[in-house]
Amino acid sequence: MTVVRCSQKLLKRLRQPSAPAEPAPHDNPLGEWCADIDFIDRQPFVLLMNAATGAVLVVPGRAADLKCLHIMAAEQLQFLFAACGVGGTLAEAELDAWRMPPTFTRNGNRSLVASMNQRKYEAWTQFACSRLTAFEVALRMLETPFSRRDLGRGFHFAADLLRARLLPSAKVIPLHAARGLH
Repeated sequence: MTVVRCSQKLLKRLRQPSAPAEPAPHDNPLGEWCADIDFIDRQPFVLLMNAATGAVLVVPGRAADLKCLHIMAAEQLQFLFAACGVGGTLAEAELDAWRMPPTFTRNGNRSLVASMNQRKYEAWTQFACSRLTAFEVALRMLETPFSRRDLGRGFHFAADLLRARLLPSAKVIPLHAARGLH
């Protein structure tokens, strides 16, 4: 089961109670996700961010799309895993967890909300300046450095954190270090 901690605005659009009960602990390998909805050129988009890795998914957010949010998220996540070279049992377990409807609850973690707002701003900038598709934005966000206090000092890359989390026995070469080898 995947737990998605949503903004109040998204909970309302999902027709969830404003103060839902605290869900059971998650059992997916990547842990909890955060989500918010916003509008770009009058089109709603949902941005989902993994709390553990900073990986970002960007999916359409119209009312009909929200009913199959988990299916679109699983599909986009599968392509992001392929782009990162992530596979195996842990990646499949995460995708299986997303194929079932997630449990939605309120996001009360202010640090994650701030991180989510920063990532959302970066994604919307990609939409506005580069005219990218939702998947292309999510793909670029894998390579966009970000910092978060709970992940340690310095900048992190979501692709590196995904590999480290889902390929724990493999030697992970950081994406930014691999670029310098060319």
